[in-house]
Amino acid sequence: MSGLDDEILYPGETVGIIGDSENGPMIVTAARRAGFQVGAYGPDETSPMLQLADFRFVGEYSDAQRLQDFSQSCDMVIIASEHLNAGVIETIKQYTRVPQGSDFQMMMQDRLLERAFYEQLNVNIPPYATIVSLDDVYQAINSIGYPSVLKPIQKDLEHGEELIINTQTDIAKANGLTDWGTYILESLVSYQRELAMTVVRTADGDFKLFPPVGVVREGDQIQWAYTPIQLDPEVTIELERICREVVANIEYVGVFEIDFMITDAGSLYVKQIVPTFGPAGRIFDRATTVTQYEQHLRAVAGLPLSEPNITLPTAMGIFNESQLGALRTQWVLKANWHFTYYRLPPRNLPTGKRPAGNVILQGPNVAKLIDQLEDTGIWRSETDAEA
Repeated sequence: MSGLDDEILYPGETVGIIGDSENGPMIVTAARRAGFQVGAYGPDETSPMLQLADFRFVGEYSDAQRLQDFSQSCDMVIIASEHLNAGVIETIKQYTRVPQGSDFQMMMQDRLLERAFYEQLNVNIPPYATIVSLDDVYQAINSIGYPSVLKPIQKDLEHGEELIINTQTDIAKANGLTDWGTYILESLVSYQRELAMTVVRTADGDFKLFPPVGVVREGDQIQWAYTPIQLDPEVTIELERICREVVANIEYVGVFEIDFMITDAGSLYVKQIVPTFGPAGRIFDRATTVTQYEQHLRAVAGLPLSEPNITLPTAMGIFNESQLGALRTQWVLKANWHFTYYRLPPRNLPTGKRPAGNVILQGPNVAKLIDQLEDTGIWRSETDAEA
């Protein structure tokens, strides 16, 4: 093949998937449905992602030779986890195509690089300061204010933990945290609503936006998501501007998610970017005419992007392992509930807290769908959903 064909992946060619996550089995399934041969790489041969693939390579992410063998077996490799080390991607790129690249992943794994990127785009983000010692916290808190949160620079689960600081007495609890490395101290912005934008970008910079999704969290885990949502026209314009700016300033190809906060005053803040499939995007398994996984495959395979139109008002509840028992009752009662149970890879989360699946509801009115979720008592009763 030559010319345009070099950038297009055809049915029968081989897609590799690396980076175990809840999304792994879903992108494997979507790729197989699209007619691709699918290989998967990971350290655990019992991983659901590896089990579903047509072939698998079992190896550590530090095994350069094993990564080379895997890469050379694939026409293209897809990154399915935001936590996969960018160095692994660099190794794979030596031997095969990785349309997502490594730069976006590396930038979003480092909170300082991430915030420098946001500042370059001229978007609102919470005030923050770099912290390397306990004294830095005492000095920075005067400008950052209370409440604030201390976060490790690296987003993976191996470089320390977060600490909420509500009063000066809480600062002492940070003693020893900086032994893990550099942190940032970030203001906890009070916000009225949270929403997510799922974006897909092609190699030539074309892009499509999925409909905005309202999000309700319990801690740092999404509890509910819903679409469509009502937004002021000015907010919609700013959302789309920020998405365009991100698309124009990255080389990444595929799906990513931008999470936003809207304050009581109507100000829009960027909360984070997920440099691959985001959890809110799972609502599009039914909410739109194309899923985020199908759209990602179209982007990386060099195909024209589909228009993600809403099929019906949709709500999604994400449930964890501790809620599985309560879901059994709804399983036999709810005719409009569509269940997806994740095939979970091993993860460093407390037992019972791991996302175990989602339920998607559709009907004529979003608020009534949220009421259905709320009435079960399975999730906490707090939402700002609007019909």
